[in-house]
Amino acid sequence: MVSQLTQQGVTTIDEIPAGTKLSPVQRRVKENVEWVSEKLGSVLKAVQYPVHHLDFETVMLAVPRFSETRPYQALPVQWSNHIEQATGELRHEEFLHKDVSDPRKILAESLLESLGDRGSICVYSPYERSILEQLAAALPLFKPALSRIVSRLWDLFPIVRDHYYHPSFGGSYSIKSVLPAMVPSLAYDDLAIKEGGHAASQYYRMVFVETDWVERATIEEALLRYCARDTLAMVELRRALKEKVQMNSERGIDPPA
Repeated sequence: MVSQLTQQGVTTIDEIPAGTKLSPVQRRVKENVEWVSEKLGSVLKAVQYPVHHLDFETVMLAVPRFSETRPYQALPVQWSNHIEQATGELRHEEFLHKDVSDPRKILAESLLESLGDRGSICVYSPYERSILEQLAAALPLFKPALSRIVSRLWDLFPIVRDHYYHPSFGGSYSIKSVLPAMVPSLAYDDLAIKEGGHAASQYYRMVFVETDWVERATIEEALLRYCARDTLAMVELRRALKEKVQMNSERGIDPPA
């Protein structure tokens, strides 16, 4: 489609002809107005409490250091979990592997304890699922428990993509684009680490390079704050979406399909 539009001399979204066939997401970007799906409320209510909000950080080693790993394999070294009760009470738990040993077994043990056996597990991409599946394959003893964890995953990304749009997204549904638009007070600007690639490089430096304990402690704190921000972001995004539904209900607005 892009090449066809280019051949027609179309260079901006505003120039796309009215009759052009667009996907629902493309149409929302073109219309560039706030949009709330009539199904958003029921979709959000599908979660089961306590709702866990899970995010992993990984490191990719060029030279494998642990058995049955390959070059540049994404190895989970950190997780954050914000746990929301039905009452709105919020609790945070976290894990960061801080030495040169294989992180997978101890990380899986701590994760299973934190997630327990109840509640939806909110994520914001398929990435957490892939990490959990890799852990299950690498740790046969934990496979049944990790498989049950996978079955509880509830991905917020397609829910936002399919049921809400704000012009400030700029056409992107990345959490880094969605969060400033919906929860301006909870951006990443105040953090020393602002994105996953930087987190991975800083983790490598902390564990495998840095010898100064003060610098190691500084990096550790930055990693913990960054991962915690990712899961708190999901908590606040869910709350903001629920507020959008409530506002429309109070105004008597019947959102377009």
